[in-house]
Amino acid sequence: MIANGEITVTLPRLHPAQETIANDSRRFNVIRAGRRFGKNYYGHRRIVKRALKMAQPVAWCAPSYRMLLDDWNEVKNIVYPVTAQIQSQEKRITLIGGSWIDFWSLDNADSIRGKKYGHIVNNEVAQVKGFTDIWEQIQRLTLADYHGGADFYSTPRGLNDFYHLWNIAGDDPNWSRHHYTTYDNPYIDPTEIDAMKESLPEKVFQQEILAEFLEDGAYFQRVNECAVIEHPDEPEQHKDHAIFAGLDWALSNDFTVLTIVCRNCNRAVDWDRFNQIDFTYQRARIIERCQRWAGLRLLPERNSIGQPNIELLREYITIISGPDYNPGFNTSATTKPALIQRLASGLEHGGFQVPLEYADELRSYQVEFTGSGATKFSAPSGYHDDRVISLALAYWAITGLSAASLIDFA
Repeated sequence: MIANGEITVTLPRLHPAQETIANDSRRFNVIRAGRRFGKNYYGHRRIVKRALKMAQPVAWCAPSYRMLLDDWNEVKNIVYPVTAQIQSQEKRITLIGGSWIDFWSLDNADSIRGKKYGHIVNNEVAQVKGFTDIWEQIQRLTLADYHGGADFYSTPRGLNDFYHLWNIAGDDPNWSRHHYTTYDNPYIDPTEIDAMKESLPEKVFQQEILAEFLEDGAYFQRVNECAVIEHPDEPEQHKDHAIFAGLDWALSNDFTVLTIVCRNCNRAVDWDRFNQIDFTYQRARIIERCQRWAGLRLLPERNSIGQPNIELLREYITIISGPDYNPGFNTSATTKPALIQRLASGLEHGGFQVPLEYADELRSYQVEFTGSGATKFSAPSGYHDDRVISLALAYWAITGLSAASLIDFA
């Protein structure tokens, strides 16, 4: 709005808890908050005020490109009255007066090297792999010219780099830290949150809503105790044992993962992970690995690219025929919760042992409570869940399944 020759920018209005954070802001600020507390809206106001007040370049950083797009659009609308130029490809908004706001995806943090900023806002820090190194080796250096500051916002995700930052903020007078839950957003009906408490697993509610730091991830528990296998076994170690495998297909961006498990030993015994390989070669690689294990029975994911690949496996093996034979597991919004819940039970209560390299995916895996009341299981944005799905399929197979869903390598 323009009045008396002055341009007015309308900033998001803060609720009381956000006001408390703003009044206590220091050079570096850590906000640990539950989902829907209003971290993003607070950050939008914060980054715009810093850009306008200091007339210095500032930056907004998110775990992935997809996660920053909504914030890019929101901030673009806020500063529209004082915008001099918008560079959509570079994700830069230049303001009247010469300052600008950059938007960066931290899955390619090296792109920030060589820049200089008066302030940086980091959103959903707990979802960024290796954030401590990004902060100390890249971002911190960009603040030197202006003696700039930084904010770090996130819902916790286990005891990772965000937990490390939280601890730093408690011991340094240049840092502030604040902990709020979803209940602290007055615009969210408390009865809605109470309903989530009744529907969500306890650990999920503690982490996602109450913003508590949990030793394991929000969903899978006892990961440290179960993810202990460092190397695959040899088939001779499991002679005459019941061997099963789970297979999650992918082609380019995601990974195809094969996980082989022993029912007798209740543990993973072999595994393989690869991507950017043509399906013809994928099938050959999978068959070669499976045939090392006498009597192995495979449960592949059937939906999407799975169905045609299962049919083409006939080139390599003889698939049992019959009116009820329909090999594979069709992963959907209806079937996936049971699949994931069975694996979670196996880890928490069944002592199922898995490869050490699966631990990060298991810890980061999350469950969300959707607006329709359903639960949605997935990896955080920018992360993979291929190992989790393959492992879940393998565990589903060893805990009782119709033979009509399995491919028999006997």
